[in-house]
Amino acid sequence: REVNARLTERATSSSSPRSTEALPQFSEARDAMPVDRSPLLPAGDDSAPRIKLVDNMKAALICCVVLYHTAVVYTSADRPESPIPGFSGLMMVLKPVVMPGFCVISGFLSRADLDRRRAMKQWQLATVYVVFQALYFLNNLATYRLAGFPFDALPVQIFYSEVPVVTWFLFALAAWRTLLPVLVLLRAPLRLSLVVAHLALYVDLRMNYQNLLSFLPYFLGGFYLPPSLWALLARPAPRLALGGAFVAATAASILWSWLSPNADGGFAAAFRRVSVTYNCFNGVAPSDEPAACAAADALPKRALFYLASAPLLAGFAAVLPQRHGVWTVPGLMSMYIYLLHPLLITNGLVMKVSFDALSRAYGREVNVWSPADRPSAFAVLAPASLAICALLALPCVRAVCWPLVEPPTHLLFRPPPERDGTSPGYSI
Repeated sequence: REVNARLTERATSSSSPRSTEALPQFSEARDAMPVDRSPLLPAGDDSAPRIKLVDNMKAALICCVVLYHTAVVYTSADRPESPIPGFSGLMMVLKPVVMPGFCVISGFLSRADLDRRRAMKQWQLATVYVVFQALYFLNNLATYRLAGFPFDALPVQIFYSEVPVVTWFLFALAAWRTLLPVLVLLRAPLRLSLVVAHLALYVDLRMNYQNLLSFLPYFLGGFYLPPSLWALLARPAPRLALGGAFVAATAASILWSWLSPNADGGFAAAFRRVSVTYNCFNGVAPSDEPAACAAADALPKRALFYLASAPLLAGFAAVLPQRHGVWTVPGLMSMYIYLLHPLLITNGLVMKVSFDALSRAYGREVNVWSPADRPSAFAVLAPASLAICALLALPCVRAVCWPLVEPPTHLLFRPPPERDGTSPGYSI
């Protein structure tokens, strides 16, 4: 109770950006963390030094996002009914790591006070959400029409999409950060978020909106994450133990999928349970089990998913480099890669060329309904995904696409009051 009271007091104080800094050991650990002020890296908020491991974790996670989405589009690696030996084992490990990891990092980098600058950032985030929802809709329209399928041009699907979209994260992040000043005033916000996230299984939040509540515990967990954890993960002993456990778990999953991909009660059954649980996080029930997300066993499965994420995320961070390098660049451009890569991998022309090449290699027609299903697909998709990340992380991409990813929405706001206390004029 004393700790919660101190956290709440610190969160509501105008002198501190983060509630966790109220604890002396947290601030001391923050000063001891490995940071970098390299001129190659953006300064960030208030020119604060960056945490190397956080930047590297963002880079690794965004590369995993691109690999995951590419595999979903072009292979059966994410389909429990036809898993790919080896590749599907990796996919099963990525589910409780990738997007939960992004939510944890976003929470850690968030602040509990909503000042003018952060309020303007929230508006920018909401604007980006609308812009890319429209872009994805136009991309789907062009892709369907190119393939000869009907697709209604109107109404434009902004807030209710018929397919899962990556922009759910923008919508959720804007909502979480806007509500954060209120959430930190609760008696036990993290525990309450876990209760709400489990009960959300039985609420009709639907696709792309179930995420608001299901991933909220990760965001709040990141917000309350002790900064000393990053320093702890830099020590050899914890890195060896956590990293070794993560590598062992990943290797075991890959080996299991290779030895018994379709055996009854084997990997395929476990992969299906994990996939259904993760899809329920996104509000997407399997077509053959439309009530799976509201079933009685969905509740313990979601709880186990949360429990499994914590050690896997710690192990994932432990195997990453502790210093900046060329591998860090995708982490600094993660928002560009995250938003732009769907326009590339689901582009109608790219899909046609890619599926034609896969069809020639497989000796049969490969398409969305009958995708690549051999382990050799990983040998092609892994370097292709890394190439996409490298391409979208180029400075020229930011120079061209910044009006979409970082629109100048600050121009819509009135300037701050003058020093003499007068308020500038405005027009309706």
